[in-house]
Amino acid sequence: MYYDTLEALAEKYDRTPKQFAFAARSREEHRLWREAAGKRLWEITGIADCERTPAGAQKTGEEQKDGYRKESWQMATEPGILMPFYLLRPERPNGAAVLVLHGHGGGKELTEAFAEELAQAGFLAACPDERGSGERRERFEQGDEEALRRGNSHRELMQAALGFGQSLIGLAVWDLMRLADVVADLPEVRGGKLGCAGFSGGGQQALWLAALDERMEAAVTGGYFYGMRDSLLRMSNNCACNYVPMMWKTMDMGDLGAMIAPRALWIASGESDPLNGQRGLENVYEQVAVTKTAYALYPDKGQLVHHVYPGGHVWCGDGIKEFLLEKLAR
Repeated sequence: MYYDTLEALAEKYDRTPKQFAFAARSREEHRLWREAAGKRLWEITGIADCERTPAGAQKTGEEQKDGYRKESWQMATEPGILMPFYLLRPERPNGAAVLVLHGHGGGKELTEAFAEELAQAGFLAACPDERGSGERRERFEQGDEEALRRGNSHRELMQAALGFGQSLIGLAVWDLMRLADVVADLPEVRGGKLGCAGFSGGGQQALWLAALDERMEAAVTGGYFYGMRDSLLRMSNNCACNYVPMMWKTMDMGDLGAMIAPRALWIASGESDPLNGQRGLENVYEQVAVTKTAYALYPDKGQLVHHVYPGGHVWCGDGIKEFLLEKLAR
């Protein structure tokens, strides 16, 4: 005899209407829905309770690389909250910047290979540590390189944030918005042309950031686009950063994607990624279909790509640099 609860919660999920499920039939309806949904997401993630503070961005080091200069920086995102980040500054800037966002099992160093590829193509690449990861792990999580590769402080931070009605992804998105403020003012960036890209937890950050910050003219989310019921509720052992109070009543992943339309969105999915859930790609395609209905309102744009590649939960960068060049560096 088992006295478990998850199956009952999954059934509750099925019978719970989503207050902001996408159903717009015109561009004007889409605009109004996006505004209302964005306000709701600011509330339930706790972004609305984040506190502004002067960024005071300071460079702490630099080294010359092949075709770009790698600089170490730090800035404040809230009172008492510092965020370290790398800037990869190209020798021949193309006028655009990309926030390159890391996943679990490390910090900003995980993104350097792709960020270097972007910098050598002329992008200014900004690579931050998410709260609770990399150099931003809490003191009790700090340690040797092995600890860095496997550890983060997401559970502890999420539990503490809940008491304020906040969430880890909300705090992360706030930090990225403040980073975007700094990056948009750099001389390499023409007219504030910004994008974001990430895989796994970085794909999560990129998706949420683009959904809530319209300055992101192009977004790449890899290894993180699937139905929440199968991949987050049933697989509730996922990292605490995935969970937002009231989210099951608000919207699903495809609705988040619909908030990005008509801006450029690249979704990358591994055929055998276990995070797709028990139903595999079916769980992904259902959500992509919702997002496609939003992009169908803008048939002249051609801004949505869904790239399905062989393999599991691994980064596949095929075509992404070219996509960002087309959408941002025009």
